[in-house]
Amino acid sequence: MEAVRREAPPMLSAVVVNYNGGKRLLRCVESIRRHGGMVEEIILIDNGSQDGSADAVLAAFPETRLIRLNDNPGPAVARNRGLEAARGRLVLLADADTRLTEGAMETLLQAHADTGAEIVCPRLVFAPGTNTVQCDGAAPHFVGTLILRNANAAPDAGGPPRDVGGIISACLLVDRASALDAGGFNETFFFYFEDLEFGLRMRLLGHRIVCASRAVVIHDRGSGYAGLSFRGTGNYPRQRAYLSMRNRLLTIAICFHWRTILVIAPALLLYELATLVLALMRGWLPLWARGWAWMFTHGREVRQMRRSMQARRKLRDSEVLAGSPLPLAQGLFKSRLLTAATDAFSRLLAAYWRLARVAAN
Repeated sequence: MEAVRREAPPMLSAVVVNYNGGKRLLRCVESIRRHGGMVEEIILIDNGSQDGSADAVLAAFPETRLIRLNDNPGPAVARNRGLEAARGRLVLLADADTRLTEGAMETLLQAHADTGAEIVCPRLVFAPGTNTVQCDGAAPHFVGTLILRNANAAPDAGGPPRDVGGIISACLLVDRASALDAGGFNETFFFYFEDLEFGLRMRLLGHRIVCASRAVVIHDRGSGYAGLSFRGTGNYPRQRAYLSMRNRLLTIAICFHWRTILVIAPALLLYELATLVLALMRGWLPLWARGWAWMFTHGREVRQMRRSMQARRKLRDSEVLAGSPLPLAQGLFKSRLLTAATDAFSRLLAAYWRLARVAAN
């Protein structure tokens, strides 16, 4: 009797992105190594760290491949360099402030085997403490922001892999060839929304994203990136505000079909007006103006990115975009009145999208 030929499991690479990750980086790499022989190589992309964290990993785990970038070009560049260097068909992309819990890798790989999805994301849970879900995948909102599924919920046992519309890039299992063929992460973004644009682009190109919520990855709240994160400070940094406002416009310009932009123009204008009011209230008017100025001065580059994306798309915007709830970063509003007004605005946008998505088809 002829023996049944079993296909060997795909080679798996892990790419860890680091910028002054300190001891968190060691914990991240150790959590990957604990998953036995599933990961055949670990590549550390160091974005010009000055805290010795990359050297500490090499001392502890000398088999790690280290690629040093001379400055800090941002996570999008680092992930792309890792994808290019990886030998595996599948690549685990992990930020230095994440760590895999027991069984997470097996669950991610099984979800990929069961669904064939080009991207599998885990459940992200905040630390310290593990009683708050950061997200079970995400969805792109039609105003150009990202909805985090089950954000701030108490963790449950999770469920089977579920299709989602987007990701945050703290930890992902990706099909390397598909990601590179799509152009990888957009390096123009530097920081923030690069995961929104990448996930949205992958979906519009016809690729599938699933969340394996039984695969739990801890995401350290920590202090984040200096000048970019408000973790541990409660203050919304100006550079984060600028990048968020600019990169939202850039995502819409690259990914949305012209018909969609036309149909949702009233909602986009209303949202932009709300953004302008917020900018005035927070002293961000120069940042808001700078974002729009960047879009105009880099118009040729933006048009080239848009043409490349639109020529290859396979799905309609209405098949990918969502209409509610309106996502806002924690700590952005501290007033109950503003929070209530935002909730009402979110309901208004959701109602508009229910009508607009029909016309956008």
